[in-house]
Amino acid sequence: MIDDKNIFEKFTWSVYKYFLTLISMLRTNIRDYGMFIALIVIFIVFGFMTDGVFLGPFNFTNLLNQTAYVAVLAVGMTLVIVTRQIDLSVGYIGAFLGAYVVVAVETGGQSVIVALLGALAITVVVGAIKGFFIAKVKVPSFVVTLAGMFIFKGFLMIQTGNRTISTTNPFFIKVGTGYLPTVELGGYDLVSIIVGGVILVVAFLSGILRRNKNRKLNIPSEKMELFITKLLLLTAVIGYLTYVFSANKGISYLLLITVGVVAVYFFMTTQTTLGRRIYAVGGSPEAAELSGINVERILIIVFVSMGILAMFSGVMYVSRLENASPKHGPFWELYAIAAAFIGGTSASGGVGKVVNGVVGAIVMMSLKNGMALAGIDANIEPIILGGVLLLAVVFDIYTRNVNPVDLVGIHYAKKHFKKELAADKTNFVKARAELKAAKKANRSDLIEFEYKYTNALGAYNKIKDKIRGSVEADFIKG
Repeated sequence: MIDDKNIFEKFTWSVYKYFLTLISMLRTNIRDYGMFIALIVIFIVFGFMTDGVFLGPFNFTNLLNQTAYVAVLAVGMTLVIVTRQIDLSVGYIGAFLGAYVVVAVETGGQSVIVALLGALAITVVVGAIKGFFIAKVKVPSFVVTLAGMFIFKGFLMIQTGNRTISTTNPFFIKVGTGYLPTVELGGYDLVSIIVGGVILVVAFLSGILRRNKNRKLNIPSEKMELFITKLLLLTAVIGYLTYVFSANKGISYLLLITVGVVAVYFFMTTQTTLGRRIYAVGGSPEAAELSGINVERILIIVFVSMGILAMFSGVMYVSRLENASPKHGPFWELYAIAAAFIGGTSASGGVGKVVNGVVGAIVMMSLKNGMALAGIDANIEPIILGGVLLLAVVFDIYTRNVNPVDLVGIHYAKKHFKKELAADKTNFVKARAELKAAKKANRSDLIEFEYKYTNALGAYNKIKDKIRGSVEADFIKG
């Protein structure tokens, strides 16, 4: 006869163990997952506050399009901050380059390609100059880029003649408001569904292949429960985005550009020597120099890269608004810096991921969009954004040295060392009480009680540390 009670206990333990494993992963990798959790909370809160409008296909597509230019800037700013620098000039540089392309096409008679190449040449030269002053002349990046901000604000006003210049060029209209060609099927875009399905299959296969590769190389992989959970969450996210795009207008060119930029920089920072050297410079410039890395060259490359992304951002912005204006540019750099910090980039350098910087941009723009839809006073918006930024930096400080934890191992350890823990705790409590009484009685042999208390405290702390450092593998037989 089957023991129903035993089956129920096994099932309950399996569920409990799964959640312990999940919480262990989140606690150990809180820096990586913290902003994703915050983003989910923001989506849920504004979803309820707006009766689902916030998460609806129309609004969510617009939200991602509005975020595009900030996300591109955040990618570049993440690397700048990783190298322990800052760039305050990217807002007006981006706005100027966007205006340069529009003016060159609309009033200068240039083709879009020639205008874009001209803007690219300008931003590469400017990035190299900024990098030269910062890396070679040793002028603080704050000063160099602050000067650049003032200079390009002036160039922007000169380029636009202090007036708004509209554009009807098909290139700008397509980039700013265009979408991939759609094929409607039952009210949904078939192209978006196919793209979503392909991305999901690629994500599954890459995850499985990476896991198999790690097993062959004897590299520890995450537990199967976590692997499956990640795949399920990924499926939910891709499924939702596929629904959003297919139910609205499809996939926008702004989103495609953003994804392309993120993909290139993700590959560069994780799979190339240049990426590793950028993080090495941010971790310790002196150690990087001693190891043979040309720190000055890396800094120049980072600022040139930031300038190129500022150009992309500026062109995306003028394309979306279909005009160039002297009013463009303010606060762009602050949004990019805030997005990088909110995404977990460390203010002390050496730590930060471009994908998380994009998540930080989405967090910021979601707050702005959600508060507007919920009818919250616009005057409160900067207060909330500032508070979120401060909390993000505090979060970074307190999670900088998080130690790995295995709650399943701790659970086993508590049961295994139950008697020892109880005995050591009893001895500690007894020694503490005796020491307190001896002090109160002003006894001459007080040092003996202090010695006994110190030994008891040491033993108690030792067993607690042993339990806290336990892992599941310690209690699994062969």
